[in-house]
Amino acid sequence: MSILFSSLLKRLLIIALPTASLIGCEHTEVQNDNHRASNEVVANYDRSDWKHTQALCSQSQLDQTRASSFGCYRGYSEAQYDQFIRESVYVPVRDGVRLAVDIYRPVKDGKPITRPMPVIFTFSRYWRATEHPDGMVSTYVGRMPIGQSTIAIKAALDNGSQGDVQGVGLLLAHGYTFVRAEARGTGASYGLRNGDLSGVEALDGKNIVEWIVQQPWSNGRVGMIGQSYEGMSQYLVASANPKGLKAILPGVATFDEYRASWSGAGVLRKYGLAWLAREAKRDGVQKGVESSSINPVDRSGKAVARVDADVDGSQRAAARQERLSDPEATNPMLYFIRQSPEAGELVDAISRAMGTDSPAQIMETLYSVERLSALIEANPELQQTLSQLSFYRDQSEMLQSAQDVGPNNLATLVERINNTDIAVYNWGGWTDFASIDTLLWYVNLDTGNKLTKLAMGPWTHGPNERDDRKEDASYVLRRIEQLRWADFHLRGIGNGMDLEPRATFATLRSSQEFDWQHRAGWPVADTSYRSWYLAPEGGLSAVRGSAGSSGFEVDFTSTLGEQTRYHDAIGLGPNVLPDLTAHGRNGALSFTTAPLEKAVTVTGSAVVSLFLSANVPVVDVNGYLEVVERDGTVRMLADGVMKTSHRRLGQPTYDNLGLPWSDSRKDVVMETPAIEPGRPVRVEFDLQPTSVVFNKGERIRLVVTGAEAHTNLTIPRPTPVRIELAHGGSRASELRLPVQLVE
Repeated sequence: MSILFSSLLKRLLIIALPTASLIGCEHTEVQNDNHRASNEVVANYDRSDWKHTQALCSQSQLDQTRASSFGCYRGYSEAQYDQFIRESVYVPVRDGVRLAVDIYRPVKDGKPITRPMPVIFTFSRYWRATEHPDGMVSTYVGRMPIGQSTIAIKAALDNGSQGDVQGVGLLLAHGYTFVRAEARGTGASYGLRNGDLSGVEALDGKNIVEWIVQQPWSNGRVGMIGQSYEGMSQYLVASANPKGLKAILPGVATFDEYRASWSGAGVLRKYGLAWLAREAKRDGVQKGVESSSINPVDRSGKAVARVDADVDGSQRAAARQERLSDPEATNPMLYFIRQSPEAGELVDAISRAMGTDSPAQIMETLYSVERLSALIEANPELQQTLSQLSFYRDQSEMLQSAQDVGPNNLATLVERINNTDIAVYNWGGWTDFASIDTLLWYVNLDTGNKLTKLAMGPWTHGPNERDDRKEDASYVLRRIEQLRWADFHLRGIGNGMDLEPRATFATLRSSQEFDWQHRAGWPVADTSYRSWYLAPEGGLSAVRGSAGSSGFEVDFTSTLGEQTRYHDAIGLGPNVLPDLTAHGRNGALSFTTAPLEKAVTVTGSAVVSLFLSANVPVVDVNGYLEVVERDGTVRMLADGVMKTSHRRLGQPTYDNLGLPWSDSRKDVVMETPAIEPGRPVRVEFDLQPTSVVFNKGERIRLVVTGAEAHTNLTIPRPTPVRIELAHGGSRASELRLPVQLVE
């Protein structure tokens, strides 16, 4: 969902890679599950070179005629085309609704290629192309003049500001046709939305894939690519099992919507509402939120691109006018409320206290701790109403089962996807807001006879961080892997992807240095959990100490700021955190180890297990895993949260990697005793996964707070709230880390 930045960077990064004999050229099968990077090579992450496919090639691979491994691809297929033609049409789906579709086809000697080619498809609720006041249209392959259909790939990319960030230019050059369609009720497409990721949208995607298969320029084999919503829509379309869809490569996509985007252990995530508001503004159906400063959209005369036949824009205008008749399309608050009855109670209570039903004003109040505090001070009964709200897992149909019409929690579609033969390459980032979701997708997809792969990089959701080699790696490596994946599944090129380790992930060694591990699967076999215990005076020790406790008064303004991984995912990035040196000193607690005597590699999800008490019945508990570098610089690695009323753990219907899973059903939460002063209860939750080396001399730090004001709904209280954490003895609060054995 995030906005991609514009700079084109060329950087060299020395990282460790497996030897060529293990990662395989020419179908070399990898036998060693525990092989780790060992030799140094130069990785050239060059965004501006859109034909670049050798970022992680070792010297021995460069000396060979052809090579194929993660981030290295040469000799198996060649870039043969340097131009493309773009056509834009309406395609009717089964109920007659017309969806706007762009078709990009390779051109040779000024003429479109007529022979059937494999097709790459992207299906999204975002605009497929944008018209600008300067007479240009920006597309997935750079910019070109409005009305011009044929252009050189390089020229289009040079006209743009982002390079070939989606890798479509590279695919076109290698002989793939690319199709991008807008979901119903968005952009220039007709129809009304039934909610995002709806059952109707799944069938629409199926209809478009099967239309593609019937076209004379298609060889009947289709793959899908895309990130964020365009990653989620791949799982959605795959669940409908369209004829001709052979493989997908979804990036940074959610799995369990309750945890990732909605609530998660009873704590409401505010950023989802900001995303809904942005999309309403983008499509010009923002009744009631035009004036909201949350997630602003600068349209500046921009408009969704017309289809070719819509010369005067009348069809585009008619599509927009049609959706204006849909109340849900014109008020993002309605979809927000639809996800949970408690969300409706929240909005109603604030509306009554404010004396307005203005979505913009309600949203502004929800997002501002200061405004909400002032409203509660003026309306004391509001605090009691809001503090009693608890956002349950089982109170929304969309979170419980697959929906044939309305919006879906994608985790409910796993069985349908497993009943297909569609290959899946799951692509995620350690600092994405849904990093755990990518891992959950991988472990829950039944490979059967089809190939399922996993890649986890050091990058964010977008990514859009400037001068960051981790983000450069994301762009370049995804381009290469898309091409290798497509060649294998859509062209039948035996490039050895079926013989490689199924899981590849980056391990961070510093803020900018990382290397790659290649494993047979996930979780990594050579990891085991080790405990570090909370100790007096902010210590964190591998030895359980004597009984004691530490306490703090909750600061309801405590925050990592408004540019976290969660904000980055909805277009409010880049992900830039404030100076964390003092994180945990005020209105929180921090627990830090002594400088490490030897390096510790952590790969997986940390688990925070606390024995706590408080002077109020329910509190939110936030945990943060941080590294304190030798010079005192602090980097935040992972975070998690739980409302204490949701502390009872259950068993999900899917593989949760053995991690704590809040049951969060209403009857279970209602039966959970309130916490009391002096009577500690266990609260256990996992943090977002990571793979990181805590180097010798660095320190491991756990920070615990009672609020994360800019990410989660925070209800200020009129009297001080104090949380007490027990440590040592029989009630030893601890941080459990998945420590990887490293040769």
